[in-house]
Amino acid sequence: MPEFGFSRWRTWLKQSDGLFTLVLLGVVTGIATSAVMALFLSTLDAVLHLLNGESLEDFESLSAAMRFALPVVGSLLLILLFRFTPNHVQTVGVAHVLDRLRRGRGRLPAGNAIFQFVAALIALGSGHSVGKEGPAVHIGAGIANQLGQATHRVPSQLRLLTGCGTAAAISSAFDTPLAGVLFAMEVVLMEYSLLGFTPIIASAVTAAVTTRWFMGEHPAFVTDPFSVGGLADLPALLLTGLMIGLFAVVFHRLVRTFLRMRVHARALRLLLAGVIAGALALVVPQILGSGFDTVNAALANELGWTALLVILVAKIVATAAAIGLGVPAGLIGPTLVMGACAGGVIGALMPGAADPAFYALLGMAAMMSAVLHAPLAALAAVLELSLNAHAMFPAMVVVLGANLVCQHAFKQPSLFRALLEAQGLTIETHPVRIALSQRFLSELASSQFDRLDLTLDEDRIGKVLKGPYRWVMIQIENDSYLLSKPVLNEFYVDWVQLNADTRRPLGDALRQAVPPYSRLVQLDGDITLLGAVKLLKREDTAGFMLPLDDDRVGLVTRGQLVSVLTSEGDIH
Repeated sequence: MPEFGFSRWRTWLKQSDGLFTLVLLGVVTGIATSAVMALFLSTLDAVLHLLNGESLEDFESLSAAMRFALPVVGSLLLILLFRFTPNHVQTVGVAHVLDRLRRGRGRLPAGNAIFQFVAALIALGSGHSVGKEGPAVHIGAGIANQLGQATHRVPSQLRLLTGCGTAAAISSAFDTPLAGVLFAMEVVLMEYSLLGFTPIIASAVTAAVTTRWFMGEHPAFVTDPFSVGGLADLPALLLTGLMIGLFAVVFHRLVRTFLRMRVHARALRLLLAGVIAGALALVVPQILGSGFDTVNAALANELGWTALLVILVAKIVATAAAIGLGVPAGLIGPTLVMGACAGGVIGALMPGAADPAFYALLGMAAMMSAVLHAPLAALAAVLELSLNAHAMFPAMVVVLGANLVCQHAFKQPSLFRALLEAQGLTIETHPVRIALSQRFLSELASSQFDRLDLTLDEDRIGKVLKGPYRWVMIQIENDSYLLSKPVLNEFYVDWVQLNADTRRPLGDALRQAVPPYSRLVQLDGDITLLGAVKLLKREDTAGFMLPLDDDRVGLVTRGQLVSVLTSEGDIH
């Protein structure tokens, strides 16, 4: 009986495409992602507890030799992990998720997410200057994507579920569900849709609640009430944004420098990253690990501006080396650390009514926004961390200044995009091309059409004309042509009225009657709507034939595609 019940549910999920089904899958994604994230965070905490005791991030208490050796040993373990795992599972992180959404029909392989789980534990546990949020996004997106594949979701719904997993992961890691929703829409999906918001919100909220149930209250950062200043601080806020934008540019270019470094062997690159982190940790141990203890110290005004400046410079170098040299973990957390340090330095030196700790919080948002091109997610994070709506106006000013410098003055792309470009990959940034590249012909294709070939007779064509389908595919040698049933009926009536002794055979007459522009393009696999539009520009065709599965072939007509592209409705 239980097996029967599960089978019925699985069949219902396969056949359901409505909003309720997507919300249900979003809730399941939130629960599953939070459970895996709880396992990930608990395992990481256990490793850090062995190293640092109760103060999990207290790398400062380690001896100098241990601080140097720890990231080097971590690099050696990563080298072994890469050595004994297949190459195809070794691409990880947010950049990998972005690539698969655009080139992999929205499908994320499970093996890469498992590799990310293990590799991130090694990197974070050994003190590399990386973050857990990027791996969390990959793991959450992978869980959601596998759920979508198991329930046979179409590519656009796989993308949406990937957004659900992303939001759930950010919500679990930071306890910031709103920032998770906006990060998923802004960075991963790169679009906002009414249909998309509801399942993603459901996933983020479910993940937040479930993670609290698993782990209790677990705020990543602790903020005390502070003064946010007034309009008199506006020039100081704008200057803060501009300066943090410059720090973001320096970090961005340093990452690219390490990406281009002429050390091609992965083992040597990973080892070099470990040596750089270890050497910097001899002088500035705060750069080891996620660095969130440093953020909390900055938010509590416990560090002077000179200490914050030293940590900032060392953190920029260590993180750029880790990301640029290929340590398989994230960069979201380190951007927050760098932003907090930069904001704390500026706040301590800047006259005004605002608390210096508030500048540290604003710096986190500005750095995250400038590096990742995620201003709305950064602003939401400020709101959720400060629990103070009055912080939003100053945050918007600082984020504006940072984005103007990084994106417009220095033309820096999102760092995720830069990482993909270093691999020879590109992602679309034009909004229309993004929309077209995120939908697939298989979502429009229908297998409800009749087939004829040149061996047809009057009985066969009569049955087709009486059938329920509108379109008829004519096979002529190696090419396929498309006729509507009224056109085929008109041809047949004209042929019947000819003299039976002098008219051509039915198949020969049909060959002559089929116009060249009715030819169908036969595809070997699914393509995006953007790819289909490009084919329409090159070829005078009536539509496309493409395989849907092992047994079925789908048809998409030119008129159908044009109608979808020019209608106001969404494609799901």
